[in-house]
Amino acid sequence: MKKILTIVLGIFTLGTTTTISAQTDAPSTIQHVSVMYDLNTLSPKYGDNSYFNGVGAGYTIDFRVSNTIPLYVGTGLNIRGVFDKDKIAINNEEDLVNMDVKSTLVNLNLPINVSYRVPVADNFYLTPQLGLDFRVQVYGQSKLDLNSDFPELNKLVSQDSKVNLFSKNDLGDNRLRRFQMGWHAGLNFEYSRVNLGLSYGTDFVKIHKNVGGSNFLVSLGYTF
Repeated sequence: MKKILTIVLGIFTLGTTTTISAQTDAPSTIQHVSVMYDLNTLSPKYGDNSYFNGVGAGYTIDFRVSNTIPLYVGTGLNIRGVFDKDKIAINNEEDLVNMDVKSTLVNLNLPINVSYRVPVADNFYLTPQLGLDFRVQVYGQSKLDLNSDFPELNKLVSQDSKVNLFSKNDLGDNRLRRFQMGWHAGLNFEYSRVNLGLSYGTDFVKIHKNVGGSNFLVSLGYTF
């Protein structure tokens, strides 16, 4: 995280030395469409971290807000799905019970970005950005698959194998929150309208009072 922040701040500084050329090479609006990989980390207050691999797609639009420097403010919308599969083994000293837990989260994200588009060479730009993220979880479910030597227990679990991660009826006070808010720092590499983005962020409005969240995004997109 510190390395990403250092790079972002360094490029902002670099941008002040390229102001003259940037003035003539900065459109009034910049739009991106992209697909992304999302490494999502849940960090409970007690226990080990959980890692979710995910994918997503999104759109952003940035508006130039200065006549003298290529400074932009932007927003957009993206949808991401993250997935996890755990195996739980319960040994009661006589029989071993194996349980597979498959979890899926789908969320909508609204970023608010401040960015600075730095021309480096012909058709090549670096764009560091800082911003806020507003996230709504639209779907969250865990599915339990039990494999034991007790047919009645297997049948009982299979009848009620799906858990709504946001339901008070299913999880009580352990249910997850629908809304999160956080921050991110990122860096976008653009060459001939094709762009590669790297971003890291954490939540300060958490998915659960005892569970923090962070994510590392890698995106590939097109600028128009």
